[in-house]
Amino acid sequence: MTEATLTEWNHFHDWYLDRIAVGPNEEPRTLTLGLYLGNKRATVTFEGVTCFSLEHLGLLNIVYSIRIVEAIDKNYEYVSAALNKGERLSTRKGAKTAFMYSSLGAELGIEFDSLRIERSPAEH
Repeated sequence: MTEATLTEWNHFHDWYLDRIAVGPNEEPRTLTLGLYLGNKRATVTFEGVTCFSLEHLGLLNIVYSIRIVEAIDKNYEYVSAALNKGERLSTRKGAKTAFMYSSLGAELGIEFDSLRIERSPAEH
């Protein structure tokens, strides 16, 4: 799943980030984001994570968009700079790069191999 899958979810525009889970502390690593919008909830799991950088996490985190970023994209240098601030725990490079742009709060650069999105039951 890649950009087309993110497009189906409107790149999570205006969704709220309220959960972040990392693990295990061995290859292949995962990073999972818990997102919600109204009574809808989804989990976005990045698999085969080799590096990530999280900045500006706050009590309120509104996603502007989650995008796959390629070397030809105008924001690639910005995303690369963000990843250079992160901790690399692997000598290999992930197959893909993504960035979670923020309307408010957290921004996330991530290098990974694959992406999975699942609908989750709404919580009340």
